[in-house]
Amino acid sequence: MAAIKCIVLDLDGTLLNRDQTISPRTLRAVDACWAHGISIVLATGRPPRDVRHLLVTEALREFVIYLDGALTIHESDGLVYDHRTIPPSVSSRITQSVLSADPRSIISFEVQDAWYCLESQIADEVINADSPYPPPHTVDEVQIQALSPTKIILSGNANWERVLRPFDPYVQIRATPDGALIQVMEKSVSKESALSRVLNALGVDPEVVMVFGDGPNDMGLFGLCGYPVAMGNAVDALKGRAKYITDSNEDDGVAAALQYLGVIP
Repeated sequence: MAAIKCIVLDLDGTLLNRDQTISPRTLRAVDACWAHGISIVLATGRPPRDVRHLLVTEALREFVIYLDGALTIHESDGLVYDHRTIPPSVSSRITQSVLSADPRSIISFEVQDAWYCLESQIADEVINADSPYPPPHTVDEVQIQALSPTKIILSGNANWERVLRPFDPYVQIRATPDGALIQVMEKSVSKESALSRVLNALGVDPEVVMVFGDGPNDMGLFGLCGYPVAMGNAVDALKGRAKYITDSNEDDGVAAALQYLGVIP
């Protein structure tokens, strides 16, 4: 195995355990990599406000890829490196189509690290009273249609496929198997495309990158990077693409692999 120059880490089910924390052993291993000159990149579907409390060491404050690749921030200086948004001309048409088809649909926007929803939809479906994060900004239908969202989030629309498919040329649509939650993003967004831009900035060849993941949205990263490592709790399809399968996130799988594979002593 060539000397690893960069390590890419998914968060949920990978770097984080079930308590949504990074174990001391895993944190020491990541810090040791960084101390040896290995860049650390985090790649997650979460927005920044749901991640920054985890960036507890300098090693974790390099490039962070958020929202499945739509937003990349160099966290040590807080600079936005890349941001892919849906143009207002498209997002406003999506909003109109969704609400015309079913006015009961819940629609909200992620705009970089801010969350917006319609003031008419402030309800338990939108706001979780137990959430540690601030409630969304409220806007009216005119204001929301002027926004250029990083991500559109929909729920409560049983006919979402019929409503959204006309927008396929402009956006990508991801839905949970039961269709309860639909996420809409700019067409080019992916973790792997965001990582390609980050590696270019770092001057690192993908062949010397080790990536850790557990879910289907990590598949593109596994195809890009030279040394993909699947967590023990990963989906079978991801394990089939891995060069190594480590322990689960509950058993410090990231640290175990970095030590076993000789990336750190």
